[in-house]
Amino acid sequence: MRITPRWMAIFVITVLFGGIFVSIALGEWTTKSNKEPLKFTEGRFAGENNPADIRGSYTFGDVSTLFEVPLEDLAIAFHVLEPDVAVVSLKTIEEKFGHLDVDLGTGSVKLFVALYKGYPFDLKAEDNYLLQDATDLLKQKASLSLESLAYLDNHTVSESDALAALEMQEQTQPSGFSSENTPDPEHASEANKITGKTTFQNLLDWGVTQEVIEKIIDQPLPSANLPIKDWATSQGVSFSILKSQLQALVDAVK
Repeated sequence: MRITPRWMAIFVITVLFGGIFVSIALGEWTTKSNKEPLKFTEGRFAGENNPADIRGSYTFGDVSTLFEVPLEDLAIAFHVLEPDVAVVSLKTIEEKFGHLDVDLGTGSVKLFVALYKGYPFDLKAEDNYLLQDATDLLKQKASLSLESLAYLDNHTVSESDALAALEMQEQTQPSGFSSENTPDPEHASEANKITGKTTFQNLLDWGVTQEVIEKIIDQPLPSANLPIKDWATSQGVSFSILKSQLQALVDAVK
């Protein structure tokens, strides 16, 4: 029996939409990605979403919905100026604040949400920083422990101050930069401590081999004088996570 083009088209459409309708009926059809962080498994917050599992692929809208934090507070805390705060990705934070010599990115959102909601959070796991506006909001709206207050005192930065300092550095050309305005590995970073100024050359000077570095970043070694944080931002890689991995290698060399 010969099937005409018309009947073939009807057959294809029937199979396609029939499959969709069956999937909907079985509850297996979705047009949106399923963003669901890990949950606390014990304690008073058992069953609630754990902010430690917030990912860079989330938007501020996802964070607001999953953790019931008002979008307006998130916008203030992270200086989100876009008209539609909900659609802004967390990945943009590191790009926006890449000039700051601290870890201010997705890890900062985890910290802010945890303190805002009063969830347990390991403050000693890594250094995450917040802008002054975020810290001020937490002090106004959250119940902070003495440990949390002490942490914020040492992990709060002012973006305006950082920008002013950056402009001053460019004008005065400090010793941490060569005449070509390229980071000087000898002065760009605190000894054996990875910061936003640390370059790949610093790692090599500290005894971490090129082969090991390339294995961590999963590509050939970039320009040795390139700050690691700048490379991470350009690649869409979390500087906080990369920093922890590389710092472990540096510490192992000591």
